[in-house]
Amino acid sequence: MNNSRERHSTVICLQAGRILFVRKQSAEWSLPGGKIDPGEHHLDAAQRELMEETCLPFNGARFLNHYVLAGEEHYLYQLPVETGAKPTANHEIVECRWFTAPELHEVQVKPSNIQLLEREHLLPV
Repeated sequence: MNNSRERHSTVICLQAGRILFVRKQSAEWSLPGGKIDPGEHHLDAAQRELMEETCLPFNGARFLNHYVLAGEEHYLYQLPVETGAKPTANHEIVECRWFTAPELHEVQVKPSNIQLLEREHLLPV
């Protein structure tokens, strides 16, 4: 493993055909998740980051895959979110929003997150 590569746990939250994205102070949207702390397991990081950023529980999540992208590694999870559950922006997150695949073309999205969604066949390539 290349130690210079950032290690992330990333969660694809799905609800009624939409994907949850979060935004910090910048204009760029990203999937919930973040860097894995030294000594932390990627599952624990996914649970921690999801709760910190969205206040959503990690119940029912499943591990999808491990992807190595330019400069980043992603341990990718998928979480079905019940229709009534509402994410709440928390920690460094200023906004949470559900997007359909076509709506993602109208906003700025972190490029590596687009790659992850394409690899999981949630966005057309």
